[in-house]
Amino acid sequence: MTTDELIEYIKSDKIKQIIVDCDAGADGDDQFALAYALRAKDKVKVIAVNSAPFNDNSDETSAAGKLECEEIIKAAGERVPVYCGSADYITRAKKPVESEAARNIRDAVISSDEPVTAVISGCCTNVASALALYPEIRSNLIVVWLALDDLDGDHNTGEYNYHNDIEAGKLLFSLAENTVLVCAGKVVAPYRRTDDEIDEMFPSDDPLAAWLKRRFREVTWAQGLWDLCAEGLLIKPEACKIEKAYSPVFGDDGEIISFDHKRQIAVVNYNDSEEIISDCVKRING
Repeated sequence: MTTDELIEYIKSDKIKQIIVDCDAGADGDDQFALAYALRAKDKVKVIAVNSAPFNDNSDETSAAGKLECEEIIKAAGERVPVYCGSADYITRAKKPVESEAARNIRDAVISSDEPVTAVISGCCTNVASALALYPEIRSNLIVVWLALDDLDGDHNTGEYNYHNDIEAGKLLFSLAENTVLVCAGKVVAPYRRTDDEIDEMFPSDDPLAAWLKRRFREVTWAQGLWDLCAEGLLIKPEACKIEKAYSPVFGDDGEIISFDHKRQIAVVNYNDSEEIISDCVKRING
């Protein structure tokens, strides 16, 4: 796709086939984002979920994230396969990492006549590895990644999703042919919420809403609903401003040093948080 075609596709009414690639358990927001996608069948079809590694114990956290995603899917009354993500990071392994998740991305793209969108709300190791290991999928895979602080900034190595595996991020931008960057530093701040606010927002006794509220309180470091920004792009594209930009080029230290004027990406630097949160609340409350 050209970048214009990519943006047109994102904005279209077509139901998108998506793979949710998330680090459920790293905070309390991936859980709500996955639930949001499961309840938005008129906008997206969740064909699979991948657990992404985070922090240091990547093999353990990826396995735990898989179980957490399975619980959410069960609470939603759905049946969606969940795949365990990478047991290591590209930065540490010094090469793309084989995993159930990477193979799932390959199989989903190869078997589909329509574009498949990988929605990444954590470290991009799974998707970057799949792009490197299986180059035949690049033209039919759309990558939506919530990451980086600012394309014009020089402090991106501190942004959580990129920081977890900087080499994976660099590889992703160099290989993905259809990329949408939801710039975290520009959009996530208004999504901060407290435990009490979450309880007020989701008063429903729906099993999914009840599970999410309980889990948000259990994850004591949970601070918001940031990852709604990723799924929100596909479910409420009218609430997002999508622009074109040149693909960033990264230096050895992981910071942006220039831009590739032969490669374009789509970028979201603004979304209407109230519109996306309101839609999420309505759908999850049932």
